Amino acid sequence: MKPIVVKGMSIGEGMPKTIVSLMDGNIESLLASAERGKAAGADCFEWRVDFFSEVHNTAAVVSAARSLSEVLPENPLLFTFRSESQGGNATLDLDEYVALNSAVIGSGAIDMVDIEIGIGDNRVRDFAVISCFNDVVPVVSYHDFEKTPTHQDLVALLERMMRLGAGIPKVAVMAHDAHDALVLLSAAEEFKRTFERPALTMAMGAQGSITRLVGEQFGSALTFCSLDSASAPGQVPVQDAKRIMSDLHALIS
Repeated sequence: MKPIVVKGMSIGEGMPKTIVSLMDGNIESLLASAERGKAAGADCFEWRVDFFSEVHNTAAVVSAARSLSEVLPENPLLFTFRSESQGGNATLDLDEYVALNSAVIGSGAIDMVDIEIGIGDNRVRDFAVISCFNDVVPVVSYHDFEKTPTHQDLVALLERMMRLGAGIPKVAVMAHDAHDALVLLSAAEEFKRTFERPALTMAMGAQGSITRLVGEQFGSALTFCSLDSASAPGQVPVQDAKRIMSDLHALIS
């Protein structure tokens, strides 16, 4: 797999890199949570700006992103506005969504940006181009909180994301049983074998937790972990995840 290097960190090489979500409502709490995450050993951080009290104030969001970047000089920072339709905490109309993400991408404060595939193929392509121009990795995302699509549909979705310019395609589905988890892992493995590029894949829920820990074998280069609270069902505490993945890495190395 050809890794993506962000702040000197090779995403897609060796163990999956852990990422914890910061979901605080104000900048003081955000910075404190970032410090706790660093102390817990998190590799990367996601700022879930849909929880931020000033999400409609673009200048305040950009300022907060810069403050976060300053306390995370060695940890890649992913900027995410997660819409309610995709399991998030807020909703922006499309124009505001585009304006907010464009401003933060151009600020120089972030390393990766989440782009929801539901905004339409042309807009996703435009965001991917703008992101790459600003040395920001575009993470094109899709979430299904009800089910796990078929193997064929998942592979087709990951391939579509790559065609749209995704630096890292992200797919999160809901697992109701072990078979669902296997479907997700099988699709991730096929994508890895075909494209040799990093992806971010997971099956949510307790039945899908295993998919968050075996990415080194099946192709998911990042794994979301919990810090104080989970941002999605089935997340494993970051310190436990790192220990388990380290043990697995030692077995296959």
